[in-house]
Amino acid sequence: MKKGLIHAYIGQGKGKTTAAVGLGLRAAGQNILVYMVQFMKGGRYTGEVLAAERFLDGRFKIRQFGRGCIREDKQLKIAEFDDEQFLKLEAGYVRDDEPCGTCRYCFVNDTKQKRFCEDAYSHAKKILASGDYGMVILDELVYAVTYGMLSLEKALELIATKPEQVELVITGGAWQGAVPKELLDRCDLVTEMRKVKHYYEQGVLARRGVEY
Repeated sequence: MKKGLIHAYIGQGKGKTTAAVGLGLRAAGQNILVYMVQFMKGGRYTGEVLAAERFLDGRFKIRQFGRGCIREDKQLKIAEFDDEQFLKLEAGYVRDDEPCGTCRYCFVNDTKQKRFCEDAYSHAKKILASGDYGMVILDELVYAVTYGMLSLEKALELIATKPEQVELVITGGAWQGAVPKELLDRCDLVTEMRKVKHYYEQGVLARRGVEY
C-alpha cells in the first residue's frame, strides 16, 4: 500500500471484530500480510484463529492476549502451542457438545486482564514498528481503554507508531460514556455498530461458527 489509513469499528452492536476479520481476509487475498492482536481475548478455539492458522498460509496471523475459556480443554484439542511463535494447531476441532456458556469468565476485568492488555500493547507496538505487515488489526483496543485496562496515552502511542504504508484497524466500544474523542480523531474512517435488536435478549447463547 502506498499510504495506509486508520479504521475504527466501534459501538455496542455486534459485528466489530467480524468486520475487521473480513477486511483482513480481503487484504490477505490480495497478498498483503495481516497481523491481528486481540486484546482481552484468549479463546484459541475461535473460528478466526483456526481459519487463519489452517487455511491462510501465514498471510493472516492472530495473537491473543486474554483469558482462555474454562471449557477450552474440552472445546479444542491442541497438539502444540508455542507462545512466542504463535499457534501451531494439528487436527484441532471445536466440539459441538461443549457450547459457550454464560459464566463470562473470559471477560473478567481485573489485574490479570490488565497485565494481558499491557502485554498486548508491547507486542502490538513491536509488530507495528517492524513494518513487516501491510495491515495490522488491534482488536478490542477500544474496549481495553474504556474498561481502564490500558491507558488512552498508550493507545494513542500505538496509533502514532504506525508506519505510513501500514493500514491500521482498531475495534471495540465503550463500557460507560463514549469512546474517547482523541482516539477517533486519529482515524480516517469511523463506523459505529448500533444495536437495534439482538437474539441474546431472547436467551440465545454464543454459537459456534457465528460468535466464535
